[in-house]
Amino acid sequence: MKKQTAIIILISVLVTGCTQYYYVPNIQNVPLFREKNEYRATVAIGAGDESSCTEIQTAYSATDNIGVMANFMTAKGANSSNNNNASGNFLEAAVGYYKPVEKAGVFEVYGGIGGGNQHHQYADSGTSALSSLRLFVQPSYGFTFNPVDIAFSTRLSALSFVSTENHVYGNPALYEDVNALSHQTHLLLEPALTIRAGWKNVKLQLQFLYVGYLNSKGLNIGEETHLSLGLNVAIAKRYRPGIPKTIQQ
Repeated sequence: MKKQTAIIILISVLVTGCTQYYYVPNIQNVPLFREKNEYRATVAIGAGDESSCTEIQTAYSATDNIGVMANFMTAKGANSSNNNNASGNFLEAAVGYYKPVEKAGVFEVYGGIGGGNQHHQYADSGTSALSSLRLFVQPSYGFTFNPVDIAFSTRLSALSFVSTENHVYGNPALYEDVNALSHQTHLLLEPALTIRAGWKNVKLQLQFLYVGYLNSKGLNIGEETHLSLGLNVAIAKRYRPGIPKTIQQ
């Protein structure tokens, strides 16, 4: 009997040994606007412990102090085997306030909402399909110059799983983990460092992001770190030829 019990435990460990996460953070969009009618667009790839993703981000300064943004991410699990994988998409929109500070500084704070869907295949233990909703607020402070930008930002998020289709079988622990996702709101604190370097309106972008899970009793639902590399394009009046340098600063 003890031998049979040991075999059952070993099988359970092997089945659940390859971790699948239920939250992959998207890149923080930090436009660093300094005037009305600026445009920002970023295309990037990112990776974490168990995922890879592709992202498209856009932003526009509608007034001298109000900006809007829209972001899209598609992600998949790092394990691409047919019987153990995950994939999903996420779309969000936000509006916020920005204020230039002296010659190069910018303070920003954005608040928004996003939604996503994801599908998981658990080796020989079935599947799940999840839909989530995330509310967030993201303050940041940065400096923007012609050749380089640098910004520190922090995103505080409230993540809820609004729909859970649980088709897991033969693994009670995994079944309960999937069910438990929708039993609480998951609070996340995500500081990030963004560095852009290149020309005044076209720069390579590197961002490092850390995910802190704030719930005292909850699931380890996501990756703790996320690194991304992309290309950022800026369109602004101060970058046009003939604009005085005093305005370009």
